[in-house]
Amino acid sequence: MLKDLRLFYSEFRKNFITTGAIAPSSPLLAKAMIFPLKQRPAEPIRVLEVGAGTGAVTQHLLKELRPGDRLDIYELNPRFFLVLREKVRIAEYISQGIQCALHNDDVRSLPEGAFFDFIISGLPLNNFEPQTVETFLETFLNHLSPGGILAYFEYIGTRRFQSKIVKGAERERLVRVGVAVNTFLQKYQYDSNHVWWNLPPAKARYCRKETGQI
Repeated sequence: MLKDLRLFYSEFRKNFITTGAIAPSSPLLAKAMIFPLKQRPAEPIRVLEVGAGTGAVTQHLLKELRPGDRLDIYELNPRFFLVLREKVRIAEYISQGIQCALHNDDVRSLPEGAFFDFIISGLPLNNFEPQTVETFLETFLNHLSPGGILAYFEYIGTRRFQSKIVKGAERERLVRVGVAVNTFLQKYQYDSNHVWWNLPPAKARYCRKETGQI
């Protein structure tokens, strides 16, 4: 745990935009993120985890998988990817009938026709440019199966607080990110869950792509 904390803080200082956190997700936030899988169907499912970091959510996610399921994990940060490769024993899960693949790549490079029943995202949307946020959300939507669920989190009050203390282009960026995210949530969010016991406190959001939605 201490090793992961040191690595997270180091990457946060060097790569704030793509890391976006000073510590891994707490166990309570990890459980909130995978909560939709508690209502999973009996048949095999396909799951995508994006921005897995050092695997705080991944470890809980893997416990929900059954023989016949498939998990694809995308982590762009090369140092986090190496940690994931050590933690996620792919051969062990394959021997249990669970297909598991790690990708040190940008999720926007997903091949066409790859669809998932559940997408779990740890990407720090508030840190990106508005157009990039829209692209990520569009990517998630395009790769969700009908009825599929996206779970992601954001730190409580961060965007609102930052937009009050910064000025100029940065404030405009945060406002536009807020518009992009809120527009998406108004159409797709069906529930949320506050997790106060996290650093910082966070909210898990659950969005569903209904049959026929685009």
